[in-house]
Amino acid sequence: MTYLAVFEKKAGQAVDRDDLTRALRMHWPDARISVTSPGAPGREVRDVTWQYEEAGDRLEGRSHADGTCLYLEGPLHLAVRFACWYRRLVPATEELIFCDDTYGFAVPVTVGATPGSVERAVTTDE
Repeated sequence: MTYLAVFEKKAGQAVDRDDLTRALRMHWPDARISVTSPGAPGREVRDVTWQYEEAGDRLEGRSHADGTCLYLEGPLHLAVRFACWYRRLVPATEELIFCDDTYGFAVPVTVGATPGSVERAVTTDE
């Protein structure tokens, strides 16, 4: 399933691709990371891409070039972990939303949110 961690950039700030890449390498050292060259086809929605595997589960992630969205394909528990981790990179003034690609649910990921609390909100429609 595809999930998104997205914010609207109301404060005019975004997550810089270099900051995202550096943070991925630091916090997810086993992830395979690729940075798309400027001008490459599809860069808008595949600016930084990565693959992460854990205990037989696999998550593929990619960032939007404007620095306001992650696309996360994989099991819910890994997507939620990445969304909570991403929250630390998103400016605190921005509201980060975790949703599926059909917007069947939309859960705020607040500063300090835990993967467990976000996953419970998704699965219980809180």
